[in-house]
Amino acid sequence: MLVMLAVAGFVIGLARIIWPDVTVVGMNSSAWWNAAENIWWTVAISLLISLIYDVLTRPTKEDFAVERSLPKSFALNRQQMISFSFENKSQRPLDVSLSDVIPSQFESVAFPLEQKVEVATQGIFKYSILPKQRGLAVFGQAYVLIRSSLGLWQFIYRLAKEDERKVYPDFSAISSSFVFGVEQTMKNMGAHIAKRKGDGMEFNQLRDFRAGDTLKQIDWKATARLGSPISREYQEEKDQNIVFLLDCSRRMRAVEQNLSYFDYALNALLLSSYIALDKGDAVGVMTFSGEPSWLPPVKGKASINQLLNHLYDLSTSTESSDYVQAAEAILVKHRKRSLIILITNVRDEDSDDLYRAVDVLSKQHLVMVVALQEGMLGQVNDLPMDTQDDVMYYAGVKHFEHARKKMLALLKARGISVVDATHKNIHIKLVTEYLALKQYGKI
Repeated sequence: MLVMLAVAGFVIGLARIIWPDVTVVGMNSSAWWNAAENIWWTVAISLLISLIYDVLTRPTKEDFAVERSLPKSFALNRQQMISFSFENKSQRPLDVSLSDVIPSQFESVAFPLEQKVEVATQGIFKYSILPKQRGLAVFGQAYVLIRSSLGLWQFIYRLAKEDERKVYPDFSAISSSFVFGVEQTMKNMGAHIAKRKGDGMEFNQLRDFRAGDTLKQIDWKATARLGSPISREYQEEKDQNIVFLLDCSRRMRAVEQNLSYFDYALNALLLSSYIALDKGDAVGVMTFSGEPSWLPPVKGKASINQLLNHLYDLSTSTESSDYVQAAEAILVKHRKRSLIILITNVRDEDSDDLYRAVDVLSKQHLVMVVALQEGMLGQVNDLPMDTQDDVMYYAGVKHFEHARKKMLALLKARGISVVDATHKNIHIKLVTEYLALKQYGKI
């Protein structure tokens, strides 16, 4: 506005020099120009007074209070809500624009959020946010922009507080287990729970014979003593050790549906860990082919928080998978017989290294290999065959698929438990195989 007045004054002065005889009916030129200047000065002085008044009556930090509310933590690829409360303590309504400073690992949000907050009321500003990367997230100093009473100024106020939150792997399945119980959660996601009594299980108690019990379960001494059929009841063995070997190599960086193989593996690992902890087993984790980390086996359902905090900021590397080094490292760190679950994205060119690693491990431990399938294996049959390049690509994928199946078959021939999984079903297949090994007393 001041610029416009300055331009207007300049134009009036310039026009008076160029057209000194300009006039209107009933007014000589000098009087006309003097009237124009008087009007300009009146407007300019009025505006200047308004600007000064607007500055002097601006809201201060004592006139309002702003507080940001964040979830205690975030889960990867799970939309969550963030809110601000704005309390108006001034004597007039405030036109507020609010912008937050969100971490780089979140999807961008359209700011500012605008609202008119009446006197002695509280305005709530909300926006949803989607984390796209795990790790520590720092929310910067948000700022609010408030218009002055006459609307001539806008004043920016920054929040002094920064907030830190952890972005964990997607733990929605674990949360479901808390609410509905482990057994129901496994049924909901399609994991098959085997029912078996007998070998490889701990004796629990004697009870009356029930329909479905086998003759092998009958305790004949107790039956003779009590004069009615008595069965032995068994329960799964507890206090067993499960140790995950998690591949952090560059192959785990492959992406399917906006999530890396590594993140799918982490989600499956955490769900399986929670179920194992719920069943009384201890769970440990070692990473390899990247930044090394080791968490010795921990017990109890509450230990899932320890696992989450240990794993939430892990990332992949640009290294190749070194299975032999991983096997040697785990044998140094952990000697007690355990179920070792190796999660990886393996190709046939790695087969010799993988064979040596599982041979070393299987001398001391029971070994399971969870092999993630490349997405192209499930898509190649739907691709068109219009060109020679299409045919060559199809042949290459089929050759890769055949070599991969042969490699997994040779692992099974070595007595290794193999889970061949896609990114969509790795959590189901891993849980199902763990439960099967446990039910059959192989751990």
